[in-house]
Amino acid sequence: MTEPRRRRQIKTPSGPKKKATADPSSYKMSRPSTGRQEVPKPKPKPDPSQVKRQQRGGQGGKGRSQGGKGRSQGGNSRGQQRGGRGGRNDRQQRPERPEALKGEDWARVVEHNPKENVVTAMAENGMLFCRLKVKASDEMFIPNQRIYIGTDTSQRKEVVAILGMAHLDKMSNMARQDMPLVVQLFVEEHAQYFVEEFYNRAGPMNLKQHSFQLLPDIGNRKAKNMVDARNQLGVFASMDELNAQCSINGAELLARRFVQEIEDKALVPRLIDLLLPVTA
Repeated sequence: MTEPRRRRQIKTPSGPKKKATADPSSYKMSRPSTGRQEVPKPKPKPDPSQVKRQQRGGQGGKGRSQGGKGRSQGGNSRGQQRGGRGGRNDRQQRPERPEALKGEDWARVVEHNPKENVVTAMAENGMLFCRLKVKASDEMFIPNQRIYIGTDTSQRKEVVAILGMAHLDKMSNMARQDMPLVVQLFVEEHAQYFVEEFYNRAGPMNLKQHSFQLLPDIGNRKAKNMVDARNQLGVFASMDELNAQCSINGAELLARRFVQEIEDKALVPRLIDLLLPVTA
């Protein structure tokens, strides 16, 4: 018989044992076998100015190795390149006297710039405008003052050189304002010449228009009255008589026409070409 108080040991089946897990605090990441591949960085683009300097330096180095002749040859080639592009080295020197001023001896001052010693003047024979380099002086050139610009250097007391022609669009505002005054003063000084060559000889251009109508503010009726006054007198003896008989300012009207032709080269017919130069 078995002992009633004897403990029975019953063995029950158990599941698979759990594997021991690592402590999360001591967990370390495994290193990859191949390692991280580095991405190549883009190369910076070369500076064009440095490339040109290196090329020039290389050319200069070759020239030096050839006995020092490379510098002169390189300088000539650069000068030729600059000359082809309008560089300063090979620029042709401006002629001392522009072709447009051929035959001009006297000019009238329009504006004087004392800081640069430059005068803008109107040549008398063709009413062409030019820029003149004058001698430094404390005295100012006044508008309409006559100065010699001819080829005789002994008579050139004020002018050092002719810089070139003066264009209306590049003139200062003061010069543009004084230009009509200078033209009118020139006409008034040669009033008798213009009376004889224009007012006493002007005739009809066609059946509908008279030459007097080329003047500003002169219409068909006013031109007819001027013709009638001239027929009664035969000829106008002077500018004063013309002004009195026709109630006009003959010098001012003619000067205004000249200014219009100076500002508009396409304006025809051109009294400047017909009446100038003045042969008194």
